[in-house]
Amino acid sequence: MSKKIKIEDLKNPCLTEFQQAAKDYGETVKLELTAEAVINNARNNIGLKHFGSEDFLERLNILMQSISNDKGLAGIGKLGIFNDQVRYAENRLKFEKFKKEFPQYKNEVITQPIIIMGLPRSGTTHLLNLIASDTRLKSIPYWESLRPFPENLRDLNPNNDPRKDLAFKEYKNFLQTMPLLKSMHDMHPNHIHEEIELQAMDFSTYLPEWLAYVPEWRDYYLKNEQIHHYKYLKDILKAMQFIKGPKRWVLKSPQHLEQINPLRKTFPDATFVITYRDPLSVVLSTATMLSYGDRLRRYKVEPKTNFNYWHNRIKILLQRFTKDYEAIPLKQRCDVFFNDLIKDNLGSIKNIYSKNFLALNNLARDEMQEYIALNKRDKHGQVIYNLEDFEVDKSEFYKSFEFYFKKFNVFKEFK
Repeated sequence: MSKKIKIEDLKNPCLTEFQQAAKDYGETVKLELTAEAVINNARNNIGLKHFGSEDFLERLNILMQSISNDKGLAGIGKLGIFNDQVRYAENRLKFEKFKKEFPQYKNEVITQPIIIMGLPRSGTTHLLNLIASDTRLKSIPYWESLRPFPENLRDLNPNNDPRKDLAFKEYKNFLQTMPLLKSMHDMHPNHIHEEIELQAMDFSTYLPEWLAYVPEWRDYYLKNEQIHHYKYLKDILKAMQFIKGPKRWVLKSPQHLEQINPLRKTFPDATFVITYRDPLSVVLSTATMLSYGDRLRRYKVEPKTNFNYWHNRIKILLQRFTKDYEAIPLKQRCDVFFNDLIKDNLGSIKNIYSKNFLALNNLARDEMQEYIALNKRDKHGQVIYNLEDFEVDKSEFYKSFEFYFKKFNVFKEFK
């Protein structure tokens, strides 16, 4: 039985000595939250200058201004999101260098990927890692998603990759800073991650919303067509496939729910796997996780504000998904309900593979059984999510998602 974890100090956190030192350090760092500062830091850090198309600068300017507008973001929160943007800019520079050195990567073909899309906290990560245990498929380990292109590919020793070493050092610091996040969403460097880190190299994702209060950025992102950014993602995937196989991908991102049309146009022969879960469980889990992280990231932890923001954001995500759902051809669509996935992992996999014309052979079955045995649900403890922490009116919440429950007959987890 997994250990039950109740975060007693969610709203009024008692920081550890390490957490307090990290938060104090953040206040000593003077940052210029501008696109120019991001660009200059990236260029100086790795000695490359060419970003390719610079149409991303408009997006980066709007994003950095939106981050700058967030007055509740503490110094360590600003430093974290600033360093993320610098890393994405560095990755973009390295990608441009790669394209010049290996133009033949363009000949790569991405065929019949399995693409998982579903609400955050709805089993997408477990499902992704389970399918990725099938060694016939290509996926993205977290360490590689952080830095997809090495400094010098020609001299790279796969058994001694500095990108992986750096990711493990960062993970060690992560565990010291936010120990309970391992029980909510473990970011182990070897776990299989979503491709949103690659999309962030083109500076057009919903990822910043997880790290700061950026409504200006959210509105800008939502109103703009994303097809070019999805094509940019596919180009990166071709490059990664060129560097190392296999050549059949399993991918996932909750963001895809609100970007079905650009996703379909970019990957027209994909199998689209959609996970479903009660949005109250989703928002409650999300708000708890973010409120816990806010003890460092922000000056004040406001659980109800987090809940309300993600209540609205998940509603937007599902409204856009519901509108475009029927555009996915039935033969390419596989619906997976959270409760069914938890009860029968391999039953869900069989349905997905049948849509993808991929045989669940004995080797793949054994690989998945091994993954299941080593990754029991809540193996790092089960964080208890309480409605009382967020002053939620359950009936009013459910009314706001009636369109989703009626359309997809999703099970309500709260009576």
